[in-house]
Amino acid sequence: MIRTCIILAILSLSFADNVKFKDCGSVSGKIESVDVNPCPSEPCQLKKNTNVTISLDFTPSANSATFKTVVHGIIGGVPVPFPTSNGAVNPPVPVQPNQKVTYTNSIFVEPAYPKISLLVKWEIADASGKDFVCFVVPAMIVG
Repeated sequence: MIRTCIILAILSLSFADNVKFKDCGSVSGKIESVDVNPCPSEPCQLKKNTNVTISLDFTPSANSATFKTVVHGIIGGVPVPFPTSNGAVNPPVPVQPNQKVTYTNSIFVEPAYPKISLLVKWEIADASGKDFVCFVVPAMIVG
């Protein structure tokens, strides 16, 4: 039984898609890690008509009763909004300072999106609109 648990833990770690990211102005939080699934190689290939899930570990330095997610695809320097599944996100609120938070959410890659290289900019803001965290991940929309 213990061997099975250890093997499953190792397998789950081997399939984690930890990505390189660039902090783009985190104000009241520190990013620990960013995982994108699926993203077996970089830039992340966002396949049309599929969901892409983000998992982010961060430590906020402030509290907030609510938070807001804002996602943009930056194409040629121009930010284009990406809708997210705000109804099915973690963390639970309120967010407390100095307590590690694991945030998960997803975006649907619309079939109508063009095949293009872009940067995905992900912001999580507190109740006042100030970013807890902000990061950018290089990506490509593919068929």
